[in-house]
Amino acid sequence: MATSRLRAATDTLRELALLYVALLSVCAVLFSWFESRALTESLYWAATTATSTGYGDISAKTLGGMILSVFLMHASIFIVAPMIIVRLIERLNEDRHEFTHEEQERILATLARLEERLERIEGR
Repeated sequence: MATSRLRAATDTLRELALLYVALLSVCAVLFSWFESRALTESLYWAATTATSTGYGDISAKTLGGMILSVFLMHASIFIVAPMIIVRLIERLNEDRHEFTHEEQERILATLARLEERLERIEGR
């Protein structure tokens, strides 16, 4: 149940991008509060931490900041990134067993012609 709600809430790449921006924003605000940093520095920290770049110029010094750092690193790698990859693969992976509308129309027309022929043959 919860997975279907999560899937519905992140069905498009746009929704996933919004989720990612929200994650970065919330973590930046919390980091700013924990570490007494400017919000712009905290946004920079969140972006480099989430992408696992982590230049080291801004790092957590407080316990709250350290816990937040670990959370953001793991959330971006093990939650957000896989959801983006899955959505991209779903878009690239087409069901080759599914008929297109044109193919369905052609099949229906062929069946109609075959039924007409059978009726003419059986009517003799």
